[in-house]
Amino acid sequence: MSLLSDLRAVLASRTGLGADDPGPRSVQLPGGASWRHVFGSVLLALFVVQLLTGLAMMTVYSPGTATAWASTYYLQHVLPWGGLVRAVHHYASHGLVIGLIVHMLQVIVSGGHRAPREANWWVGLALAAMVLGFTMTGFPLAWDQRGYWVSRVETGIIGTMPVIGPIAQRLVLGGAQYGALTLTRFYTLHVVVLPLTFLGLLGAHIAMVRRHGIKAAEGASAREESWWPSQAARDTVAAFVAVAAVTFFAKKHGVWLDAPADPQSQYPARPEWFFMPLSQLLHHFQGSKQLIGTAVIPGILTGYLASLPWVDGPSRRGLARVVALAPLAIFGVGAAYLGWELVSHDAHDRDFAKATIEVKRNARRAVELARMGVPPEGPLEMMHNDPAVRPAALFKQNCATCHAVQGLSTQRKGPRLDGFGTREWASAFVAWPDNPELMGTTEIHDMPAQRRLSDDELRAVSEWLYGQSVERGDAPANAALVEQAVPIIRERCNGCHLGSLTPSDTEGMTRDAPSLDGWGSREWIYEQIVNPQRMEQYGARNHMPRFRNKLSDRELAMIVDYTRSLRARPAPATVRPARPAPVAPPPEAPAPTP
Repeated sequence: MSLLSDLRAVLASRTGLGADDPGPRSVQLPGGASWRHVFGSVLLALFVVQLLTGLAMMTVYSPGTATAWASTYYLQHVLPWGGLVRAVHHYASHGLVIGLIVHMLQVIVSGGHRAPREANWWVGLALAAMVLGFTMTGFPLAWDQRGYWVSRVETGIIGTMPVIGPIAQRLVLGGAQYGALTLTRFYTLHVVVLPLTFLGLLGAHIAMVRRHGIKAAEGASAREESWWPSQAARDTVAAFVAVAAVTFFAKKHGVWLDAPADPQSQYPARPEWFFMPLSQLLHHFQGSKQLIGTAVIPGILTGYLASLPWVDGPSRRGLARVVALAPLAIFGVGAAYLGWELVSHDAHDRDFAKATIEVKRNARRAVELARMGVPPEGPLEMMHNDPAVRPAALFKQNCATCHAVQGLSTQRKGPRLDGFGTREWASAFVAWPDNPELMGTTEIHDMPAQRRLSDDELRAVSEWLYGQSVERGDAPANAALVEQAVPIIRERCNGCHLGSLTPSDTEGMTRDAPSLDGWGSREWIYEQIVNPQRMEQYGARNHMPRFRNKLSDRELAMIVDYTRSLRARPAPATVRPARPAPVAPPPEAPAPTP
C-alpha cells in the first residue's frame, strides 16, 4: 500500500490529479512578465486559426478520390476568399512547426522540463508529434500529385519499421493499397481523431502549467506576477503578429494546387522542409542499412528527448549541463545539414529541374481544364482526356505501332501519316503507292505507279482527292482542277475504286480497293479505324486490326482528330518514277516485188 500511496503522491504532485490542493487560479510568472513566455500563446493562436480555417474548408471539401481534387479546386479558384482560407491554413501549419521548435528550445534552456514538470514535458512532446501527424494527414487531402506522392513516401517509411511497421502501414492505408480508403482514413484522422486528442492533451498541458507555473530563468528575481494583465498583453501582441505574418504570406504567395493525383505517373516527390532531414537520412541508409535511418536514429532522438528530465536534471549546472545538452545540438546541426544537402542536390539536378517545370505545366493545365468542367468520373479522367495531350497519347499507343509519324514513331508496317489528307500526300500516293513510306512495306501492291499521268493530270487528281476531305475551316479545293480530274478518275481509277464517279453499269461489281468518296475526311478515317476489313477499305486483305470494341467513342474521336491534325505536317518526300518513253510505231514493211 505504501508503494501505491507513493505513486499517487508523485502523480498528484506532477499533474495535480488527486491532489487536495487545486493549485493557483492563474499562471504565476517568477521574475515577472517577459516576451520569452509568449510562444505557448502563439502556438495556441495558430491552432485556433487552423481549427477555424479547417472548419470553413470542411463546408466545401468532399473526401473521395473522384471529388477531393475537384472540391479543392473549387475552394481555391472559384469560391470567393477560398484560396486565401486554404493558404492561411497551409502557412499556419508551417508556423506551428516553427513555433514548436522555438518553444521547445525555450523550455529546455529555461529548464522547464525538469521536476516537477516532467509530465508536462512529455505531454508537450506528444502535442509536437500530433502537430506532425496533422501535417502528414492534411497534405494528401487535396489528392493532388504532391500530396499523394509525398504521402506515399511517408507511409512507405512507416512500413520499413521493424515488427510493427507493416501492421501500422496497413492500418493507415486501410489495406494493402494506397487509394480511396487511405484518403478516408486520413480525413477521419485529420478532422476528428487528431483534433479531439489534441484538445484533450492541450487541456492537460495548460492545467499543469497553471499548477506549476512557468519556470523562472536562471538569475531571475524572486518576485512573482500573475499572467493577467502584463503577460496577457504580451501574449496577445505576439499572437496577433504571428497570425498577421501567416496571413501576409498566404496573401502574397498563396498555396499551390498540383495536378490531380495519378498513380501511374512519375513525380519528383519532395517532403515539406521539416521532413527533409529524415528523407535525406534514408537516402544515406539504404538496403540492409535502412533500419538505421527508419528506426535506430529516430528512436535514439525520441528516447533522448523523453529522458531529458533525468539526463538534464535539476543538479546539472555549467559544463555538466552543456555535456547533457550536446546531443541536442548534434541532432539539430545534423538535421540542418541533411536538409541543406537535399536542397543543394536538387538545385544542381537538371533532371529534377525539368521534372519540376513539367509538374508546374501540368498543374496549370489542370486548372485550365477544370474551368471547363470536371467530369463525373473525376479529375484524373479529365487529365487523361485532355484534348491537348490525350489524342497524341492514344495515337501513339494504338496507331504508331504500325504507322510512322515524325517525332512519334518510325514504324513502317503501314503508310506514313504525316500530311495525310493533303494534296501533297495524295500526289505522292498516286504517283508511287509502293514507296517504302507508303504501301511499300505492306502486303498490298496491286496499284501500279501512275507513270502515264502528266504532271497536270496528277495535280488535278490530287486536288480532287483533297477536295473529298475538305471541312469547315480548311482551304477550299480548286474547282477547275476538280472538274478536270473527273474524267481522269472515271477512266483510270474507277476500274478498282468504287465511288460516286463509278459508271452505273459497274456499280454492282465487287471491288477491294478503298472507296474514294470522302477520302481523308473524318468519316473515312473513322471507318478505316473501326472496320478496316470492309469492302471499301481493301476488304479481307487489310490486316489492320479493328478498334471498334477496343476504344470508346470518345477515344476514337480523339484519334480521328489527331490524324486530321497531321495534315499540318509535311507529307512524305517521294521521287516520282520517270514516265515511260513514248513507243515509236513499227516501220512499215516494204512493198513486195512484183
